[in-house]
Amino acid sequence: MTNYKLADKWEQKHTEAFLRLKVMLTSQPTLHAPRRYDGTPFIVTTDGCQEGFGAVLTQKTKVQVSNGKTVERT
Repeated sequence: MTNYKLADKWEQKHTEAFLRLKVMLTSQPTLHAPRRYDGTPFIVTTDGCQEGFGAVLTQKTKVQVSNGKTVERT
């Protein structure tokens, strides 16, 4: 963690989410190969409601990874 404001708030659940995102970036299907070495920032966009949630990882205007899931109440 390089951001001192977030260092004390980073928990195991954040590490697990980061690792899942890392697997998604390096597994099929990826829509476009990410540009990791040219300094282009990644943008994570999320959305959720009672019925499900989704996430999109982009660089500029190219979608890198898209994911979503429908959930049901128990």
